[in-house]
Formats: sequence, C-alpha cells, structure tokens
Amino acid sequence: MIKVLIADDHQLLIEGLKATLYDIQDITVVAEASDGYQVLKILESQTKVDVILMDINMPKLDGLECTKMVSKKFPDVKVIALTQYSEKRFVKRMIKYGASGYLLKDTSQHILETAIKKVYDGGKYFCDQLTLQLVNLELKTEDTKSLFPKLTKREIEILDLIGKEFSSTEIAGRLYISFHTVESHRSNLMLKAGVKNTAGLVRWAVRNDLIE
Repeated sequence: MIKVLIADDHQLLIEGLKATLYDIQDITVVAEASDGYQVLKILESQTKVDVILMDINMPKLDGLECTKMVSKKFPDVKVIALTQYSEKRFVKRMIKYGASGYLLKDTSQHILETAIKKVYDGGKYFCDQLTLQLVNLELKTEDTKSLFPKLTKREIEILDLIGKEFSSTEIAGRLYISFHTVESHRSNLMLKAGVKNTAGLVRWAVRNDLIE
C-alpha cells in the first residue's frame, strides 16, 4: 500500500484529493498538512509516508523550501508537486530541490494514480509532455533566476503600487479589492520572483525593468 501525504492550504482541495484517491487500489492517504512545517512535523513523528503531493504556494514554509528540506532529511520520501503554476521556473526549481514529479491541479484521476505509482517505484513523472531529459538539459544550460515569470495585469498593478511604497491597506483602497486579496497577490508575486520579502520583490522588479 502506497502511503500518501497531501500538503495544501486549501481544505476543500485536500478533501477532493482524498475522495479521488479513495477508490484507487494500493493507495491510501495517511496524513494532511496545510503548510511546510506541518509536513516536516508529520515526517518527524515517524508517520510512514511514501509520497507527498506538495502544493507550492503554502503559508509559513512554501512547497519549494519544504521539498528541499524533505529531500535532505527524508530522502526515501518521494515528492510530487501538485500546483496551479505551469511556469518552467517552478518545474525546474522543484526538480532541483528533489521532486520526482510535477502535476497541475486540473490533472485527471488516471494521471494522478499513474504519477504516484511511478514515483513510488523510483521513476519520474511530469505533466505537459515534459520529460526528465529536457528538464535536466535546461537546468544545466539556463540560470533559473533569469527566467521571467508571467504576471497577470492585476499583479503588475499591485507590483507598481508596492514599488511606490503603498501599504496593502492603501492598495486595497485604490484598487477596490480586499486587504486579503492584496496580500495573496503579494505572496504570489514573491513566489514567482523567488524572493522572501517585499524588499527583495522591489529589487527584483527594478532589475527586470518592471518598475522604476
């Protein structure tokens, strides 16, 4: 029986995945976590886990850093990224940090089952017709930090206001959106830019000529 841990900060998605995996033979969900620290805590408790379905955008400790730590501390545990992000930047970083697979959240039950079983058996599985050979080649020839992530129109608007030193509350008022929505966009921007704080985000934006 393949024991799976689901790591995602959206409970509805966790419940949906549990329902999807329930009827699959030889796969069982043994634990769930809403952030990277919870993942590590579960593994440190000696709960038997074979495969982690890891979201990238999670609070406190994101899926990228968590995967990196899992690979170092628990090398026998396999990680499959299960995310909404399709940019090569994230695919390559997840692989660099030790992930054995990469799926998008709209994947089918059949593909999810195939990926889990293949990774459990020591293989690799990547969506969107990616192959391990192609990704490895790009890792060797490109600087992942130079990859330019796709930003939405709203993200560009918020990034511009962040660069002008507006607070999240002020940005929310100017754009007629909620404070929570601004904070969510800010978090996504930092994740896409590969930075840890607002100062790093502004430096990244200036370096890439997104703001002055």
